Amino acid sequence: MLNKIVVKISEDDKSVGYICVPNELDEDKEKVKKTIELSSIIDYEGVSVYLDFNEDGVLLGIEIVG
Repeated sequence: MLNKIVVKISEDDKSVGYICVPNELDEDKEKVKKTIELSSIIDYEGVSVYLDFNEDGVLLGIEIVG
């Protein structure tokens, strides 16, 4: 369980970051089941941003590729 926002930078590619969103989920509910690209839901131009959700639609994290 997370109680604060955690920002991670990829060790393989420094232009990729991930923001882990705090939640109170059980470990088995923390698995990504759906990823949505931000530009597919709002009018957005910029670096690629992906939203990761679990099976219940809870936001788990945000990947930023730039």
